Amino acid sequence: MEKFNKINSFRGYTKIGLIANIMFVIFIIVTMIYYAYYRRTGNIVIPVEVIAYSIEVGGFLMMLVSVVGYGVKLRFRHFLKVCMAIYFVVEFVIMICDFNLIDVEDFYTPASKILIIGHCVFSAIVAMSYLQLEPNKTCIQIAVTISAVLMMLGTFAIVFGVRVYASVLVNSFAYIILYSLILVFHSREMIDVDCHGDVAKVYEDDGFFED
Repeated sequence: MEKFNKINSFRGYTKIGLIANIMFVIFIIVTMIYYAYYRRTGNIVIPVEVIAYSIEVGGFLMMLVSVVGYGVKLRFRHFLKVCMAIYFVVEFVIMICDFNLIDVEDFYTPASKILIIGHCVFSAIVAMSYLQLEPNKTCIQIAVTISAVLMMLGTFAIVFGVRVYASVLVNSFAYIILYSLILVFHSREMIDVDCHGDVAKVYEDDGFFED
């Protein structure tokens, strides 16, 4: 029960989101190396594919838990919750299309400049929604700004002519930084994110003459 309570908390769901993005980074890097090897040799390595896609599925499952957890646990912050849900769907669709899990070649161009720019702008908007955690806290403003700027840097994928998953990789690094900073701020009590189920804070005032 104690372990569940740790997971079923703002910190718990933030850690799950952090782990999910670490898994995405591992998946994309492994896949990029494997595809480079495949193009050079033509050899298919089944164990590598199984491991890589298991990591991807695990990452999306943990991301889904984080999105649902934030949606249920956080009070108010509707814009953040909606953005997180849409972001999950968009990333899921891009991953499916970009790694050819389904045949979408007729209408999907992974190296499209419009797709990459649109994805980066959309990602930055979603990152800005995290300001709702503590909109008046400078530390959150700085963390969100850093993450959003990093996501916009994904547009440089156009210069190198790579596919959209390059911007997805940049996004994952940006979220790793964002979630890590949020956890640090929360542990140091620099932010106080109110959630459903939290114990109400009670301030006792014994009066001036009690001393």
